[in-house]
Amino acid sequence: MRRALWIALALVSLAGVAGFLSSLEDTADVNEVASALVLRPVGYVNAEVGEHAGLVSVFAEVKPRWQVDLRSRVAGIVTEIAPSALGGSRVDLDTVLLKLEPASYQANLEEARSALKTAEFELLQKQKKRDIALKDWRAVNPNQDPPDLAIHLPEVRVAEQSVAAAEARVGAAEFDLKSTSIRAPFDAIVTERSVSPGQSVNEGDVLFSLLDDSLLDIRVSLAPKEWALLRTGWDTMNAELFSEAGAWIGSAMLKRGGGFLDPKSRRYQLFLEVEATEHSEVLPGQFVRVGLPGTSIGNTLRIPESALTQNGFVWFLDPSDRLQRYEAAALFRDNGEVIVKAPSGNSGGDVLRIVRLPMSAYLPGQQVAPVIAGDSK
Repeated sequence: MRRALWIALALVSLAGVAGFLSSLEDTADVNEVASALVLRPVGYVNAEVGEHAGLVSVFAEVKPRWQVDLRSRVAGIVTEIAPSALGGSRVDLDTVLLKLEPASYQANLEEARSALKTAEFELLQKQKKRDIALKDWRAVNPNQDPPDLAIHLPEVRVAEQSVAAAEARVGAAEFDLKSTSIRAPFDAIVTERSVSPGQSVNEGDVLFSLLDDSLLDIRVSLAPKEWALLRTGWDTMNAELFSEAGAWIGSAMLKRGGGFLDPKSRRYQLFLEVEATEHSEVLPGQFVRVGLPGTSIGNTLRIPESALTQNGFVWFLDPSDRLQRYEAAALFRDNGEVIVKAPSGNSGGDVLRIVRLPMSAYLPGQQVAPVIAGDSK
């Protein structure tokens, strides 16, 4: 009897455990179903289809208009270097940067001057001889013109040529002597010094490298597609300049360009002059992004740069809150935004919900939970 009681209790306990486990299984199914119904939140911005204009962005190097490797015109020993002629220093036009030993050039000048005096004296003698011969001829033949040889005219002409040659040698000697003082050809920054006091230099040796930072130029190279995007009348407009980090650093005037293609790259060339203003932060040698004025293009969207994926897709939400995508290319880039063609089937005035930060895990047709992140123009 007791044994039957224990068996009955065991069966009741087993039934209770089975019921408890069954209830847990039902709860798990409910939780799984509930989890499956939680949709991924996706942030989007509203972008209107219409006409948009932006900047044609290209990268280029800023170069000084005047830059020179200052070379020695004469040979000699360096006797003096100006304290201002050091790397990084600013020097004014005609500042003496360096002096060479002038003794041999001073001697050459004096020798040339002496030769000039001798040539002038010989010319004077020939002229006197001519005058006497001419006087004698007219006394005997008053009505006839004398032949050149009779009055020593060829000798006078040779003496005149000798004087002219001697004067030229004096000028060359003076220029050589002046060249022993090396002067700045324009207001400049000394970027490099290549000599030291006591050093012997030869003709053509580089002494200093100079550049003028007051006039800066930019040469931009454009592909035919980029050239076609320029706004009409671009040659009367300005371009915006940005650092590699994207910060605005200045502007430049569009001066010339478009008249030829580079023979190597077959690209159009534009020439810009950086505007020197108190707010400009452009430096010679800097690599900048140049924003050129672009034309207006219809049936386009202005969207955040982050909305355009690296492989060239733009994701958007359809009316049923499902993810869709289409392939697009950036026509313009402007201040953190890009302008792209709208997907086919859309017209001016339509507003699309553009995914602001698309993820690689997104799938076309995926149901999501839209979250407004802002409006795009």
